[in-house]
Amino acid sequence: MGFEYRSPERFGGALREVWLAPRRFFEELDPEGGPLRPALFAVVVVFLNLLLGRLLQALWLGELDLALLRLPLLAAAAAVVLGPLLVAGFAALVLFVLEGMPGRRGFAATFRALGYASGIGLVLWIPYAPLLALPYGAYVGTVAVRETLGVGTRRAAGAVVIPLLALLVILLVLAGPGELWLILTNPPGS
Repeated sequence: MGFEYRSPERFGGALREVWLAPRRFFEELDPEGGPLRPALFAVVVVFLNLLLGRLLQALWLGELDLALLRLPLLAAAAAVVLGPLLVAGFAALVLFVLEGMPGRRGFAATFRALGYASGIGLVLWIPYAPLLALPYGAYVGTVAVRETLGVGTRRAAGAVVIPLLALLVILLVLAGPGELWLILTNPPGS
């Protein structure tokens, strides 16, 4: 029986660690590891959310037809754009809150950490799961920023929670309370 090395950045291992042991995962995450793996991780998370969410909705509404065959291609195209873009935008906002201006210092490490922290979003397609995933995601994001950038817990929490609250306020203003509730509960018939 030989020793088999398993990269902590493989999708299944990273997802498990981010969900179950985020502090350990982000303590051991190499901040110099490059952006490719976390970007692909975020792409897979967005892809699975789009795909599984639409399939659940089609099953719930009884809309199973041949049009669903193109769904993986459309979901993949959207995920390739949205995954890294959302992580990069959130990383820039976190650094803006921490440093008062967007800068290059720490961006790559923050992008890496938040790319993996996006794994909490894998459950967003499940009805009512966003209500639990949002606060847990804020916690995991706080751990990711704290461990990656070496800042205190309060500063890391503020840097993560302020952009999340701003996003919720923007959604509330643009969509209204009823639509925001639908976004946060994600009922299958919506």
